[in-house]
Amino acid sequence: MDLTTEAIRLGIHMARMRAEVASTNVANADVDGYRARRLDFGQAVGLLHQAAMDPTTSAERLAAAHGASVHVDESEVGSASGTTVSLDSEVAELETAGLDFQSLTTVMSRRFALMQLALAGRN
Repeated sequence: MDLTTEAIRLGIHMARMRAEVASTNVANADVDGYRARRLDFGQAVGLLHQAAMDPTTSAERLAAAHGASVHVDESEVGSASGTTVSLDSEVAELETAGLDFQSLTTVMSRRFALMQLALAGRN
């Protein structure tokens, strides 16, 4: 695939991962001592930034990117039960990830439709 398609694919993957982690955090919000999980997209964002600045970046490098590493958030202060999950922020994260996913899949769909139109040779 080309660089743009791989960048969109990586963005879709990142949105899916954000939704999964937020869902896990919501599901475990009432578990005593549960620590919220967070994602680190540092490597993926760096690759996307590099691709934006240097169009000769290999699409294969983006294709090989896994998106994020998951870690336990130790910085937040827990509630009386020891959990660090804020339901409001997790639901907001879940909604944001869902909107990002929908937007990126729409962009990908339109991109493929344009490719299909170009291959068909229609105006």
